[in-house]
Amino acid sequence: MTEDNIGSSENGTGARPTVLIADDNEQTRELLKKFFEKANKRGDLACDVIEATNGDEAIQMLDIAQPELILCDISMPERDGFEVLNHFNAFSKENNLFCFFAFLSASSEEKKRAFNSGAMGFLSKEDINYFIITPLLNSWLRLAKLEREMSTWEAAKNE
Repeated sequence: MTEDNIGSSENGTGARPTVLIADDNEQTRELLKKFFEKANKRGDLACDVIEATNGDEAIQMLDIAQPELILCDISMPERDGFEVLNHFNAFSKENNLFCFFAFLSASSEEKKRAFNSGAMGFLSKEDINYFIITPLLNSWLRLAKLEREMSTWEAAKNE
């Protein structure tokens, strides 16, 4: 597990949004880290990036860092992406914490299973293009921020 601080914008809570990249393929993690570094330099996206190399690390990072966005591979050692998704669903419900969960690549059947299990999006590893995924990731991070703010507001209203 490693962490890279990227960008300077905040998520409204005084902290920058966190993105968890969970993939056992080092090349994929490096490609995504380079993407986030470029987005930071251009001022297009700012967040902290953390990594996990297997499903167990992803679950540990989810529990510790509570990221706003998870980009998760399906086929990983220890626990696969679906096991991470199941843990994510239980964790977010128990902690009333919204996070946008997206799988990195998936077959049609895996996409169907993933959506039925609570995944919210997909990124194809083959189609990682700066000008396509930057607005997509910004949208996902904004959604996570708004959902978390709404949850905080509703909790305060009910006190």
